[in-house]
Amino acid sequence: MRMPIIKQGRRRQKDLHWSTQMKMFRTGIAVIVVLLSGSTVALAATQIKIATLAPQNSQWATDFTAGAAKIKERTEGRVNLKFYWGGAQGAEAKVLQKMKIGQLHGGTFSPSVFQGRFPDLNLYGLPFVFQSEDEVNYVREFLDPQLEQEFEDLGYVTFGFASGGFAIILSNEPIRGHADLKGKKIWLPEGDLISFEAMKALQLTPYPSSLTNVLTGLQTGLIDVVAIPPAVAVALQWHTKVKYVTQVPVLYVMGFMAVQKKSFARLDAADQEIVREVMSGVYTRVGERSVQESENAIEALLSVGLINIEPDPGEFEKMSDVAAETNQEMAQKGMFSPEFLQQMQSHIKEYRQDQAAGAQ
Repeated sequence: MRMPIIKQGRRRQKDLHWSTQMKMFRTGIAVIVVLLSGSTVALAATQIKIATLAPQNSQWATDFTAGAAKIKERTEGRVNLKFYWGGAQGAEAKVLQKMKIGQLHGGTFSPSVFQGRFPDLNLYGLPFVFQSEDEVNYVREFLDPQLEQEFEDLGYVTFGFASGGFAIILSNEPIRGHADLKGKKIWLPEGDLISFEAMKALQLTPYPSSLTNVLTGLQTGLIDVVAIPPAVAVALQWHTKVKYVTQVPVLYVMGFMAVQKKSFARLDAADQEIVREVMSGVYTRVGERSVQESENAIEALLSVGLINIEPDPGEFEKMSDVAAETNQEMAQKGMFSPEFLQQMQSHIKEYRQDQAAGAQ
């Protein structure tokens, strides 16, 4: 009679063992679910890698970093903008190449790097076209939306074009006019075909080089003259290798951020709107500060000993006339759209007529 009791006890032990195993199995499944859920959250965070020539200690870097922090907060960590500062990923052309193969998702650029694919983007930077920041702003109200749309049609997302101010002349010998420029090695951004044509028409000597090589070029004598916004010259320390400054508005400079559309599309619609809103605000503020920053930078240049050179009367007006003819020739060659050039010139004319009428 004891045998059934023993068997029954063994059966109870077996049932208890099975119940314990099932509890452990269910607990294990629960742990795996939690771990997988955590992995899903981690994977949902999208990192957008952006390269820039801006030094890490610059105001631009401060603005970009603040924008990235705001985006991360508002998307609850789903979007993370990672910046590579000071040309760490190479010159603009190299950055664009890395974007094409997926090593980077975006970068900050000047228009010349897109000369081959989007030549009209360079029209604001034609030499000796604009005379003041107000004049540029008037024209941009009409033309910026068109440029932004065409840029997105190329497969890039941008957040607006930020003014960098006007490039002025920095040199190691006084520059008062065209004669002083002749025979000098004048820095030209690598790939800037439009400025190359303008300099050729003026019988000047361009020295094409990437932005990252200019400081060394000035130091070694490979470059004699640069045209650059004063705030950029200070940020990149170019002013430490020159002696003179000639304050003429050689050309208008602007910058922008470009992110590949396919990378941007990885974000959900709500997060895309947040990124657009925040970074558009960053670029608006950068542009709004440009005039004051240029004035402050010129004061800084003079305070450290650079000598201000007054241009000879009428000299740069003559260069402007030559540049205007060259612009028409470039348009006819197809280097940019004749229609877009005509639109820009028409708006410039409107602005100047309005200013003249208001002054009477």
